[in-house]
Amino acid sequence: MANRGLRLLAASTGATSVGKWGFGVALAVYAYRTGGTTLVGVVLLLQAFPSVLAAPVLAWLGDRHSRKQVLLVTNAARTAMLAGAAAAMWAHAPAAVVFALAVLYSMVSTANQPARAALIPALSRVPSEASSANAVVSSLDNAGFLVGAGGGGVMVAATSTQAVVGACALAYLISLWMIAALPRDARPKNRRAKLGLVQEITTGFQTVSAQHQLRLLVLLLASLSVTGGLANVLVVVTAISLLHAGAAGVGYLSAAYGAGGVLAGIAAIALLERSIPVAAVLVGACALCLPLVLVGIVPVPATALIAWAAVGLGYALVKGTGLTLLQRLTEDRVLSRVLGVLETTFVAGIGIGAIVAPALVSAFGRKGALIASGVFLPLIAILSQRSLRNLEAGVPVPGESFELLRASPIFAPMPIGVTESLTRALREISLPTGHVVIRQGDPGDLWFLIANGEVEVIKDDEFQTRLGAGQGFGEIALLRDVPRTATVRTVTPTRLLALDRDRFLTAVTGLRESHEAAQEIATNYLSSAGSSQIQ
Repeated sequence: MANRGLRLLAASTGATSVGKWGFGVALAVYAYRTGGTTLVGVVLLLQAFPSVLAAPVLAWLGDRHSRKQVLLVTNAARTAMLAGAAAAMWAHAPAAVVFALAVLYSMVSTANQPARAALIPALSRVPSEASSANAVVSSLDNAGFLVGAGGGGVMVAATSTQAVVGACALAYLISLWMIAALPRDARPKNRRAKLGLVQEITTGFQTVSAQHQLRLLVLLLASLSVTGGLANVLVVVTAISLLHAGAAGVGYLSAAYGAGGVLAGIAAIALLERSIPVAAVLVGACALCLPLVLVGIVPVPATALIAWAAVGLGYALVKGTGLTLLQRLTEDRVLSRVLGVLETTFVAGIGIGAIVAPALVSAFGRKGALIASGVFLPLIAILSQRSLRNLEAGVPVPGESFELLRASPIFAPMPIGVTESLTRALREISLPTGHVVIRQGDPGDLWFLIANGEVEVIKDDEFQTRLGAGQGFGEIALLRDVPRTATVRTVTPTRLLALDRDRFLTAVTGLRESHEAAQEIATNYLSSAGSSQIQ
């Protein structure tokens, strides 16, 4: 709540969630009135299939352009599409017009989630803010489900489908206003040679396939989405066939699911602030799936309501934790595209789960299908826990040091997890005025970042420049294995953050963008005596 940018982003997510779920209800009712149950299924399929194909393509925009700008454009487009759909319904235009706008709406939406999730780390001052923001956004998304789906259903009955769709367009317009107030995120300079469009789009898949930890997280989240698809079908089976509660029972269980998702934010913050994502995943997986087993054994209304609230809590907890870990492990340069891969697998996984669910019911019966679905995700989580433990973040990092390191052009391209680890390795040094920090000709063993204060740079007994808070020095001797090329002396009481040679070189040479940024700083100094980035 103290971070205005994250606060606005979370609130805008709540507004778009209300619009998204309200439109889903109105569209389903409109399709049913137009062509019955079959047409509802066809429309859902038409929305899902192009979205799977569009997700990796549109996610690329979030790595090429300002993510705030991507959110502005996509939400403006979705506002216009919803307004157009409402107008088409009101004017009794051919249903194909409404369905075509719905398909375009779903395709454009695939650019929104990766850009939003990639913007969270950019707006966060410390890693714990990103974790908390993911939890709050997830809770507001589920609150939006309760308000949008529940309120949309009531409003459709009281007014008309076009009135609901118009109200959803208004919700997106409110979200657009909030997004416009966000601070602009400057995209870092892309130092790599420009690739062809196909290569740019497939970079997300290549990044995931090349890194074991990312593959593990995508597999875990894909398993979650399959379970979500199973639950989408089994909620109907449970309400109608097991509980004999009819369509109203589906609504009650869905409301319990949304309420559980809202509560998941509290659980996520409690676990992630303690940097124990494995516990968050295991708790979420068990909360999601074990109640399904219980319903399969004891199919009564009270058990089912508790179970579906737990399903909502577990789903949001595992997804939020996985998303946080993915943000920590991925370079900012490709973060939106990696999240686009996740979006693709999510949509596909939900579809797979929805297809598999009827086969499970046919093979094992209604109760057996619930039990089989309930053991799937916990099994995946338990088998993955040893690898997941390698992702534990450790104790929280000092916020000021983390911000300073991330602001450095050398470290800005690095994944949050790497920067977090380096922040813990920084050694604080407080020096009085006139202290010589490094002397020209001496060997170099540290890189320095100025936390506060000021230093002057002297080369061959001639003054060169002054450096202040947020600027670094010392990289030339480390990168090029040469003696110090200048003397640096404090001109005010100064507090420095120092990183040892091995950690600096391991981090910088391990990422091409960081290495090129450091070499560029070194080259600029060596070619210009008046450079402000100097050793």
